[in-house]
Amino acid sequence: MKQTKSTALYATPFSKAYWRDAAAELRDTRMLVFAALMIALRVALKSLGIPIAADLKINVAFFINAFGAMTFGPVVAILAAAVSDTLGCILFPTGAYFFPFIFIEIAGSLIFALFLYRAKVTATRVILSRFCIDFFVNIVMNAPIMWVYYKMVLGKSYTLFQLPRIIKNLALFPLEAVLLILFLTAMMPLGRRMGLLYDQGEHLKMKKRQVALLVVLFAVGVGCVAGYFVYNFNTKNHASSLSSEEVYAINSAVTDAAGAQGLLQEGQIAVVNKVYKKLKGDTTVEFNVYNTTADTDASAASRYLAKNAKEDESLTEAGSGTVTLVLDDTANLTGLDVKLE
Repeated sequence: MKQTKSTALYATPFSKAYWRDAAAELRDTRMLVFAALMIALRVALKSLGIPIAADLKINVAFFINAFGAMTFGPVVAILAAAVSDTLGCILFPTGAYFFPFIFIEIAGSLIFALFLYRAKVTATRVILSRFCIDFFVNIVMNAPIMWVYYKMVLGKSYTLFQLPRIIKNLALFPLEAVLLILFLTAMMPLGRRMGLLYDQGEHLKMKKRQVALLVVLFAVGVGCVAGYFVYNFNTKNHASSLSSEEVYAINSAVTDAAGAQGLLQEGQIAVVNKVYKKLKGDTTVEFNVYNTTADTDASAASRYLAKNAKEDESLTEAGSGTVTLVLDDTANLTGLDVKLE
């Protein structure tokens, strides 16, 4: 006897029945054909975008991703994302293939499926799904994968806090969410008539509370980013970002101040090791003390960071210390309180 396919809708994906129905989509030939069509469209549209401003566009492939994941559920969505990512790299390569990028594609498809598959689809669900992808996938999850890619494949450094990428995702989130709501409003009745969906999207209308949710989520995203930026700036070692002139100014000022306080012996110099800046407050510098010789190039040594000084055979490390840099109204270093360890 032919088994009738369940048409149940679920309030959350946290039930055995939900996942049983999601896994059953793998046995539905029509659903697999539809998934193949969505994969083909995602690959074809991956490089196509809606221009918003200079260097800013909305990639249209995510509309297909959302509609597909809503239709065939999380199990098929994971497989479809893996296939589309692999095919996209083969047919339209944009650089060296790096396997972990597949997890970005999978995460995005999975989130859309968890929010929209076999659910009473509302504007709130669509907004939350897009926010989770823009924030947790495109910003939080993407950063360490890009760091590993640059390190292992390109042999370059990568700053985890990529402000342009973050601003792009936060700026586009409200518009992407609204456009996705409009797209699904048009497509869901068609999917229902084709027997692929069991909800035709009559609850997708935007109301004041959805507008408020967009504003709140946007503010949350901006707040999290701003908080991370402040924390990262205050705890990051800024030594490598200093110019040669800045390094010279600090090394000279610390050497003179430590010498005046009787903390350095004749022929010793202070060389910057780590620099901790504060958005509000003074700058703390950790430095190393080196003994010089007649062979030491004083001009070059005064522009060294500690990592450079270690490579100079004419210098011998003699100690370390910390100093708080205070800038006066003319941007000169004053009142240095040097402490040797």
